[in-house]
Amino acid sequence: MWRICAFCLVSFLHAEEFPEAVEEDALSLVRLEGLFTLLDSHPADGLVTWSELVTFAAAARHGLAEKDIVTAMEEMDQNGDGFVTFDELHGAEAEAIDEEDRNEMEQRMAEDRQLFAAADEDQDGRLTPMELRQVLYPETHEAVLRLVAEHSLRRKDLDGDGQLSMAEFWEGDMATGNDENGEETTTFQTLDKDGNGYLSVVELMHWESGVHHTEVAFKELLRLCDSDNNGALSLEELTAQHQQLAHTDAAYHFLEWAEHHEL
Repeated sequence: MWRICAFCLVSFLHAEEFPEAVEEDALSLVRLEGLFTLLDSHPADGLVTWSELVTFAAAARHGLAEKDIVTAMEEMDQNGDGFVTFDELHGAEAEAIDEEDRNEMEQRMAEDRQLFAAADEDQDGRLTPMELRQVLYPETHEAVLRLVAEHSLRRKDLDGDGQLSMAEFWEGDMATGNDENGEETTTFQTLDKDGNGYLSVVELMHWESGVHHTEVAFKELLRLCDSDNNGALSLEELTAQHQQLAHTDAAYHFLEWAEHHEL
C-alpha cells in the first residue's frame, strides 16, 4: 500500500544504511568507466570533482523520481482518470489499537493532508504525475520538503522551543551512551550549520532531503580513492579501488545510477 509517510524520501531515506556490500561484479569496471564518463562534465581535465558528484546526484534524484512515478500512478490511479486523489494516495487506514495509537494516526493524517495540499499546486484536490512526484519525493519540491522537516521537528521537539537539541534529534539515544564512536555527534554538528547547538527547520531539511547522506557517502569515496589528495577523482584512482568500493555507501548510488542509465 502506498502511503505518503511511507514514501517520504524513498530514494535516500533518513538514516540511509546499507546492510550488505554491493557485489563486486554488479559494479564492474566497465560500469565504473561508463559512470565516470557521465559524472565528468569537463572531460578535458579527466577528473570528477566534488561539485560534479553533488550536481549529478541532485539530477539523478529527480530522474529516478520521474521514472518511479509512472509505476506509482498506475498503482494509485484507481479510476484511470490520470490523477490521484488524497483517498487514492492514502489508501485504507489500519485500525487503531488504542487511544494513543489513534491520536498518532490522526496526527499523521493531518500532516499527510498538508503535504498533499502543498503539492497540489492548482488546488483542484487531485494530483497530476508531477504533483504526485512532489508528495512521494519531497526532496524534489522545496515547499513540500520544508513541511516534511517541520513535521519531523514538531514530533521530536519535546520542549516546544521550535528547534532540536542533539538529544531531541536522536530521540533520546544520546542519553543512553550509544554514541561510542562519536558518529551521532559528528552528524549533528555537520547539520548544525550555524553551530548554535540546535537544528532549525532549514538545517533539518538537509537531513530530510537525503542530501546529507549522499554527501557523507561521497566524502567516504574521496577518502578511499583520492590518492593524490587533490579533492577530485581520476578514472585510474576510481578503478584502482574497485574491490574496496563495493563496501562503501557510494557504491549503492553508483549502482542505482548505472541501472538507471542502462550501463
